[in-house]
Amino acid sequence: MEYVGSVGLSAFAAVNSVMAVFWPLPFGMLAVTRMMLGVSIGEEDRKSLVEINRIVLIKCFLLQCVVSLFIIFMSGPFTQMFYRDVMDPVFNITAMGFRMMPLCMPLAVISLHFACYGQAMQDKFLSNVLPVIDGVVGVVACSFVFIPVIKMNGLYLANILNGVICCLVVLAYATARIRHFPWDIESMLVIPDSFGVSENERIDISVKEMSEVTEVSEKVVNFCKSRDIDRRRSVFAGLALEEMAGNVIEHGFCDDKKNHSIDIRVIHKGDDIIMRIKDNCKSFNPIERISLHEKNEDFGTFGIKIVGNTAKKVQYQNLLGLNVLTIKN
Repeated sequence: MEYVGSVGLSAFAAVNSVMAVFWPLPFGMLAVTRMMLGVSIGEEDRKSLVEINRIVLIKCFLLQCVVSLFIIFMSGPFTQMFYRDVMDPVFNITAMGFRMMPLCMPLAVISLHFACYGQAMQDKFLSNVLPVIDGVVGVVACSFVFIPVIKMNGLYLANILNGVICCLVVLAYATARIRHFPWDIESMLVIPDSFGVSENERIDISVKEMSEVTEVSEKVVNFCKSRDIDRRRSVFAGLALEEMAGNVIEHGFCDDKKNHSIDIRVIHKGDDIIMRIKDNCKSFNPIERISLHEKNEDFGTFGIKIVGNTAKKVQYQNLLGLNVLTIKN
């Protein structure tokens, strides 16, 4: 109020009301990538983890650049939605807001994504410190510096500089962790060397019909034996996946004119067997059934009972129309 007055506040409110229509795009993209990151991290899939980040940091970033350019191009018509008189000071301040504020959106994609990535990877700096810098430090600190000098444009500029500061912080953090400048996306991610499994530490099985289900248990048991996993855990893993796959086909492969399939991945890392079942059937959360089985032992199928009795951790997500169940044994 001291430096921009009610005219500046009115302009800022008008700009924010229109920008609110476009902000769901980056937030929506991040909501999807957050789920996809969870799956790739749960599977210890280093290649997929890097690819997901590459899509966000290149394709989603460029898409947001296009949206931002559209808002800038429409600055005149958007301003006229609120103010008609081009000679009114609030008109020019609002129009300038539509020309400057969209520049912060592509940068926000990067800062928000790395905060999301930090949460998924349990990186305390990216998940806790970066969100504080993003806004509280960046916008507020820059506003204190620039608003007294260039008035309302100082607040617009502060939002842009906030994104620049966050991106520089991400680069500085990666540089400090790997001890050299991160020239590619994988270096920026600072993925621990211990993350990921080799080809011989995992097996992928695709099931499209009931006749293939009986082979699942045999393949899983043989894989576990090749990894020197004890017979009891090997048999339980094979039976659990065979039963779960059979349930999906029996109850999920309904006559809806879709080509259904089940993708199974089994991973052995350390002392853990990680099993992932992914299908494109109707939404179904087995964890709810497992909870009911724990309360009532007579409830649930054989596969549900095995998972409930032996699993260390069970996670379910419905991702882009796919059921994704991850079991750690």
